[in-house]
Amino acid sequence: MALETLTQSKTQDASTPEADAAEQPEQQEDAQELLSKDTIFELLKNQRRRDAIRYLKENDGEAKLGDMAEYIAAKENDIEIAQLSSSQRKRVYIGLYQCHLPKMANSGVIDFEKNRGDITLKPMAEQLEPYLGDSTPADDDGRSSSPKRNVAVAGAVGVAVAAGLLGAPGFALVPAAAWAVVSTTALVVLTAMETYRQREADR
Repeated sequence: MALETLTQSKTQDASTPEADAAEQPEQQEDAQELLSKDTIFELLKNQRRRDAIRYLKENDGEAKLGDMAEYIAAKENDIEIAQLSSSQRKRVYIGLYQCHLPKMANSGVIDFEKNRGDITLKPMAEQLEPYLGDSTPADDDGRSSSPKRNVAVAGAVGVAVAAGLLGAPGFALVPAAAWAVVSTTALVVLTAMETYRQREADR
């Protein structure tokens, strides 16, 4: 009787490799990996990565790199896709290819096939949804208004310099050399601002 009981106990405790293999996928499915708050912040702090997630959501979770780059470039420059220059397309394309999409793929929110340019949204990206709406509006406004602001400032400086050189009342009191300094300084500042904006977009 004791031998029979021991045999039954061993039979219940023993597990076959096939049974273990069948249980592992179920356990993996049940325990979905959670993104840390630091990872979520790192992914969503950049406007291009937020735009990439949004573009994928609007296109059934799939996209081509070229199409995504055009969408984001047009949004950043506040123009239609047909109006984009080759340099505007290339700048965003390279940023996505070299930095943003690999970072998102390493975090597990997308699949990115570099050779084919195929991008697929993964289920883990659903964890970003609660934070997308809160983090984008202010940055969207700042990003879209930056090129317009720079153009407006450059135009105002140009008009002022031209008025001074032509001897317009009030402006003629400023020496020509001073206007040259003003125009050069404005050009340097605007160039620096645009460079900084592009670096932030590529991070």
